Amino acid sequence: MKAKILIGLCGLLLTQAGSAQRTGFLDHLRIGFGAGANAAQVIDLDPYSIYEDLTGNTYESGYSGIFQNIGDQYFAQIEWYNRLMVVSLRPGTYSYRFSQFTGVAFSGETVEQETPFLLRYLSVPVEYRLQADLQRFRPYAGITASYSYLLGSHDPVNRTFLRSRFSAGLVAGTYVDLRVVILDLNAGYLSGLHNITRKQDRFATGSGTAFAQDDLLLNNLQVSLSVLFSLQKQRNYSNVECFY
Repeated sequence: MKAKILIGLCGLLLTQAGSAQRTGFLDHLRIGFGAGANAAQVIDLDPYSIYEDLTGNTYESGYSGIFQNIGDQYFAQIEWYNRLMVVSLRPGTYSYRFSQFTGVAFSGETVEQETPFLLRYLSVPVEYRLQADLQRFRPYAGITASYSYLLGSHDPVNRTFLRSRFSAGLVAGTYVDLRVVILDLNAGYLSGLHNITRKQDRFATGSGTAFAQDDLLLNNLQVSLSVLFSLQKQRNYSNVECFY
């Protein structure tokens, strides 16, 4: 299902691009770059504990809240558009941060151990947007799907995560046409489509750690700003319009 969503959006991009060749592909193409921030939401699907007290109670892990988990993203942006719709490709590096809190008993007291995570992915999000043309401002809403590949790290804990990750969600925002460039203000929420933990390596968290990796779902809220350059001739606005 997750692969079908991404393949469907890519197919839609190719279909629209093919039809655009008859009307001038470059006249409907925008390219640029962008950056933004994200907030990771970690959902514990199935906790695993390697400690328990004499009564059999286990010490399970908790995770930091969504607005404590601020990451960053940097990407190129390529778009094909017409008056009503936009297909946007935003490949780049997307980094997610969160912390795990594990309770460990020492001399009758439970001590909380914090383990920070940094997951850096090479991601290829594809967005399908429907827009309203209001001259200088063009608000939009749509859907998105993304394939991500986890980049290497010296932290042994990162080996407990799957390399590939699929996610999908909703986006909204607006274009601001400044004639020379076009700004894209974008916000979205993406939900992970599967557990990101490598189950066979959940105990390979490295020396000095006091936990096994839980089964985790990684969702994220993100905001970004892009600068786009249109290959089409700049549109001529009425001379009586005033913008401040």
